[in-house]
Amino acid sequence: MSRLSFLVVLSITVLVVGCAAPASPAAPAATPTPTAVKLGLGYIPSVQFAPFYVAIDKGYFAREGINVELEHGFETDFLKLLGTNERQFIIASGEQTIIGRSQGLPVTYGMAWYHRFPVVVFAPADKGIVTPQDLAGKRVGIPGLFGASYVAWKALVFAAGVPEDRVTLESIGFTQAAAVSEGLVDAALDYTVNGPVQLRLAGREVIEIAVDDYMAIPSNGLVTNEATIAAQPQLVEGMVRAILSGIRHTLDHPDEAFAISLKFVPEAAQQEAVNRAIFDASLALWQPPEGGRLGFTDPAIWPPTAEFMLQAGLIDRSVTTDGIWTNRFVEAANVP
Repeated sequence: MSRLSFLVVLSITVLVVGCAAPASPAAPAATPTPTAVKLGLGYIPSVQFAPFYVAIDKGYFAREGINVELEHGFETDFLKLLGTNERQFIIASGEQTIIGRSQGLPVTYGMAWYHRFPVVVFAPADKGIVTPQDLAGKRVGIPGLFGASYVAWKALVFAAGVPEDRVTLESIGFTQAAAVSEGLVDAALDYTVNGPVQLRLAGREVIEIAVDDYMAIPSNGLVTNEATIAAQPQLVEGMVRAILSGIRHTLDHPDEAFAISLKFVPEAAQQEAVNRAIFDASLALWQPPEGGRLGFTDPAIWPPTAEFMLQAGLIDRSVTTDGIWTNRFVEAANVP
């Protein structure tokens, strides 16, 4: 090729390159689609679920890439859905997790929300019921022979040595405060933040017998299943971190947390004083014990709980507590 021909070719090449369209800017990275999670809570919406409302309102779930939908119902029903992987997360008490394992459900307790078992036997002070032994010959109301209240009753009489045949246990539904106030029963089992609070607001002096004073039982917390832990450990960690952040914010900013709760449960504002008292009483249950850490479950309380439940006939086969609970995700979440 002659020098002239080479220069012509080079000029054409430069012209073509110079006229090429400028490179398009890189397309922005697509925002990951949030993971949808249905979270089974308790019976009905209540200010008692304030940490979850706070976690939604403050964006703690969104920060973890989670779009959470709160559901309400009975934990026994939710536990079955969790065991068959129709749900990935529920809020349930530790003893329900043990019952699930005894039934072959692959459920695992992954984070403690309550650091004290909330069920008490309560009665007006003039009934003279101060100790479990004082319940002999009395009528005691209970929502029904199921759930945390029934397990709490069994734990109390088991630990205190009260003969059950000396107490009349009556199913009264969720009417404990009214039933006690009207004298339909002498005492009743309820969360310490419900019936006792309502009676005190009505001007009654109330005595409480805390089940936790006689037997420590793993209480309400986040429960998941083995399939979710194996396939989506980051999702479990994200759920734990978001909920713990909601709990911490609630404990640190109770007034704001209560106001947020009223946005989620607007009907609570119709009885704001009652619901504020319920909310305030709940804070103590969510606070870790001195020297304890938010979200951690105490490994020492699980084996005796499982053994008591077997002896009390609440489960029909022995259950090892290895693998029923884990502090792994609480540790990874690192929420102080």
